[in-house]
Amino acid sequence: MSLTKMVDPAEWANFLSEFSERNRGRRARFELFRRDGEVAEEGQEGYFDRVSIDRDVVKIERKYKNHEKDEVMSDEIPNIHGISVQFDTDESENTLEFTNDRGDMTVLHFESLVDGDS
Repeated sequence: MSLTKMVDPAEWANFLSEFSERNRGRRARFELFRRDGEVAEEGQEGYFDRVSIDRDVVKIERKYKNHEKDEVMSDEIPNIHGISVQFDTDESENTLEFTNDRGDMTVLHFESLVDGDS
């Protein structure tokens, strides 16, 4: 059974910095859930590098190989009003969830340390 924990806004910057250190190099992909019911899943998977926040904008960087050359995917998620983390059955961090001011949720799924799924 997984557990989801909200991160206190006063701790966002520190939590995301420490989260980056713990999870660097894990496979990760995005999924988007809009309040209107739309769901979108990203096809491109990358290797998590770091996540940070500046005011209410989250920046996530992932790496991938392009013709044997390291490339960086950088995504920004604006108007963040909530951050939560979901834990896998072994208590490792499985997803990082960002909710914006409209209630849309962007989820960063990580490769499971339990079964390898992402």
